Amino acid sequence: MGDPNIQIAPIAIGQAIRAICGLLSAIFFLLIVMGSSSSDALASEIDHGVLSQFEVPAERVISLAPHLTELMFHIGAGESLVGVMASSDFPPAALLLPRVGSHRLLDVEKIISLRPDLVLGWKQGNHEADLSMIRRLGFNVFESNPGTLEEIAGLIRQLGLLMDKAQIAESQARDFERKIAELRRRYAKKKPVRVFYQVWDHPIYTLNGTHVVSQLIEDCGGVNVFSELPTISVVVSVEAVLNADPDVIVGGLTETEDVSPVSRWSQWPAMTAVASQNLISINADHIARMGPRIVLAMTELCEKMDLARTRLQ
Repeated sequence: MGDPNIQIAPIAIGQAIRAICGLLSAIFFLLIVMGSSSSDALASEIDHGVLSQFEVPAERVISLAPHLTELMFHIGAGESLVGVMASSDFPPAALLLPRVGSHRLLDVEKIISLRPDLVLGWKQGNHEADLSMIRRLGFNVFESNPGTLEEIAGLIRQLGLLMDKAQIAESQARDFERKIAELRRRYAKKKPVRVFYQVWDHPIYTLNGTHVVSQLIEDCGGVNVFSELPTISVVVSVEAVLNADPDVIVGGLTETEDVSPVSRWSQWPAMTAVASQNLISINADHIARMGPRIVLAMTELCEKMDLARTRLQ
């Protein structure tokens, strides 16, 4: 298991023995006492995002989401990371860390061998069964699920408390909030433009009004044309988008893509967004991750939507 391209220093004999014993214990617990609760030592309890009963600072941390990895480095705690998910590719230093699996499959043996005293989980992106298993193995899990820009700032502060980096975390959180507030002040009250946000193109996925991307659109002076859909992420038809006739179409673009997925709409020149040349691409890693770089996505989105606004006049 694990990424064969990642080189990890050999574990000392004593550590190797402890890792093997830990693995045998893990197998025993999984097979015999699956229903038992994890150890009370250093137990974690989260009530509406409030921390309690953690030993601070955590010294050996595993991150199970790219945005959590970014946030750890953002508050100056990257040196405490001993393992990250395969998709953790920013900052560059994260690429040097051992991989502990992917969203689809965790490398449990690797997690055990790394002996974390804290595992950072993401409720929306990690399987609850995986997080529960990690707890049953005796590891402490801090589980977060930021859904708004304000909650990202709150998560920065929480990680600062966990890592004994409260001062720098507070500074970073305030800087994050200041930049968001300034963008809202500049753009939120401008003439509204109707926006379709495309997550994926085959099939066509979009997001409703409860997603943070919809919050970004609103803060930039836009209206999500599918904000009233009942579920946060939903497949929509070509006909539904044509009927909505948005002023602007926005989609994420990765570094590996040469052509933006939103370019497909060019085949319908009568659409307002197409006729106005308002097909916008945003850096996918910036807008799709609940981390500090979402400010960059918001800045790019607001500026491009403002330019699109002038094309509609």
